[in-house]
Amino acid sequence: MNTNIIALHDEDVSRDLIIIAMVNDDGMTINKATKEYAKVAKKEGWTTALVSHKDAALEYLAEEYDDNWTPATVASAVVDLVDRYKVAESTARDYCKAYSKELKVDHPVADPREAIFDWFIANPNPLKDEFIEYATDTLGRSRSNANEYWKGFELHIALLAASHKA
Repeated sequence: MNTNIIALHDEDVSRDLIIIAMVNDDGMTINKATKEYAKVAKKEGWTTALVSHKDAALEYLAEEYDDNWTPATVASAVVDLVDRYKVAESTARDYCKAYSKELKVDHPVADPREAIFDWFIANPNPLKDEFIEYATDTLGRSRSNANEYWKGFELHIALLAASHKA
């Protein structure tokens, strides 16, 4: 575990992305992964102070997205911020929310439910990987959010099966 953290750090992977990798690849909770990273960082003498790109991100958003702040541009901005500042999607979304506040507008978000329901109807025997790909790539949902929709779908199937047994 420690060698993976050190190797990723040596490759200039950000703290957030290392923690996300620990959650996704090693099945850790975010809390446990954060603590494990901090333990290694302390031992290795790395600074563990959180580096915020918020001010630079808000300036970037003002330059690039000022005229057209819609759910679609927010999704695009999240991708841009992740690439530009090497932050987690959730951090990029927080920067976008802060930008909406600066603009004094409600934060524009798309409600993906209708598109998701339509996808399930069009795909009567769906595979989880296909759905996750659709939700993340097409709808711009986070992997975590897409997984929650999938869990809801699985619950729906289980409840349907249980109701037919009764």
